[in-house]
Amino acid sequence: MSINFKTLFKLFSIFLYSFSFANSFKVDEILNYNSENLYQLNLQKRSFIIGSFKATSSFETLELLDKNRVLIKSLMINKKPQGNFYFVANYTGKYYLKIKNRNKQNRLKLKIDKIFHHQKEIKPQNKIISAFLKQELKNIEKTKNSKAFWEKVKKRGTPLIEHLKADEYILTFLHKGLNYNVKLIGGPTADYTDFIRYKNSDIWYKSFIVKKGIRMSYQIATDIPKLDAPRFTQKMALISNATIDPFNKTPYIYTKEKNMDKYHTLSTFFIKDDKIKDWGVEEGNKKGKTSTYNLKSKILNNSRDITIYKPHNYNYKKEHDILFVFDGENYQNKINTTLILDNLIANNMIKPTIAIFINNASKKSRSEELPPNKKFAKFMVKELFPFIQTKVKFTHKSSNTIITGSSYGGLASSYIAFLYPDFFGKVLSQSGSYWWAPKNKDEAQWLTKEFSKVKKKDIKFYLNAGTYETGFLPLDILETNRHFRTVLIAKNYDLTYEEFIGGHDYFAWKIYLANGLIALSNK
Repeated sequence: MSINFKTLFKLFSIFLYSFSFANSFKVDEILNYNSENLYQLNLQKRSFIIGSFKATSSFETLELLDKNRVLIKSLMINKKPQGNFYFVANYTGKYYLKIKNRNKQNRLKLKIDKIFHHQKEIKPQNKIISAFLKQELKNIEKTKNSKAFWEKVKKRGTPLIEHLKADEYILTFLHKGLNYNVKLIGGPTADYTDFIRYKNSDIWYKSFIVKKGIRMSYQIATDIPKLDAPRFTQKMALISNATIDPFNKTPYIYTKEKNMDKYHTLSTFFIKDDKIKDWGVEEGNKKGKTSTYNLKSKILNNSRDITIYKPHNYNYKKEHDILFVFDGENYQNKINTTLILDNLIANNMIKPTIAIFINNASKKSRSEELPPNKKFAKFMVKELFPFIQTKVKFTHKSSNTIITGSSYGGLASSYIAFLYPDFFGKVLSQSGSYWWAPKNKDEAQWLTKEFSKVKKKDIKFYLNAGTYETGFLPLDILETNRHFRTVLIAKNYDLTYEEFIGGHDYFAWKIYLANGLIALSNK
């Protein structure tokens, strides 16, 4: 057996350099007022990079630039003074991290925590079921050119939607490029799905058979490295390289930040069902007003922003519903809950409603506070409730007080109402994480068991879950919501349960939030 020592030395050098780089790239310096700082990186194609930063105060931007110092991706969205960042190197060579500091003098610690390298993977195969795609590929075989095909796709928009029979449709996602691999994130599947490349062309495709009423947001990721790394790391490499679909005509901008890059915008699709009403569309109705405050908690030893929405023509002498909303920033930006409330109130679908949007103190605190947590529940009753009453006058009754959230927020809503039904008499849970178990305990669906153990409490419920929120784990969102529903019915709770054709997705939740508010309304 012959050994190419030159190649072996080159590979060893790359490994040694990458290993040492991952453990040696560190910045610890003072950022001057109104300064811009560049830090050079040298990376291998399809490497996945995990980094972190910490500053004494917030700074303006952290951006990834290419070798020509042109923006690739914003690595910091919320201008927080500390956090993590992730990205995939899409070529071998120079990159730059650029930091703008517009605040006072600021001490920054910035480092690359880990670099994972690409491993080979097996290419998938798939049958073509789209009639449009079949015909176009025949034309391409004749012309040996895909230009006309992509012009048609651009005009038509993606994903392609073709009626199959009755309420079934063929949904086909397309991607143009000479890529190593292409994956769909957020489509009608239980996992991230591989696109299929047609021969050696620039055409990648993936089709599904779906039902009318489906509503989802998605992104497309290309050239994802296959890593010899934990599953979570592989997932982050995939997500960090996902972008908007350039042929999609319905982008979903889910932040108030302007000029978002392609990594921070979603694409959407839905197949219209006349039974489904979207209350999140501008109708020209009178708008309510919002005010934002910062609340410091002695119970939790942290602080967060609280936004209060008051409906148009608010009159404290009249009775209102009160809506407490977890993940407040997302429910204002990704769902635009205030617009939904404006429309529902104007159309007399619900009573005039005061909404309380509760931001998370931090990303980490969300996973600690929203799963069943007695201290957080106490904060809601002992600190948040009195604080709200100092800012807006209202008559409180448990029967007119709704608590809502999605995922962990749905779980938290049910748990807090369980502990304090005299405060929160209504629960609107969206894709609640009822699979949850306390740490170090084999008690999956813990909260469902707690409800099963005690007498019925005076709580009215609306629950929803997506038909695609299944297949990841033995007990997923869909299965555990169905079980929780069954327990509540057995206990004779006042319950509305709804399954929607979609996934774990704010684009779907915005529709079904309105359904829940209508179902729980006293009108």
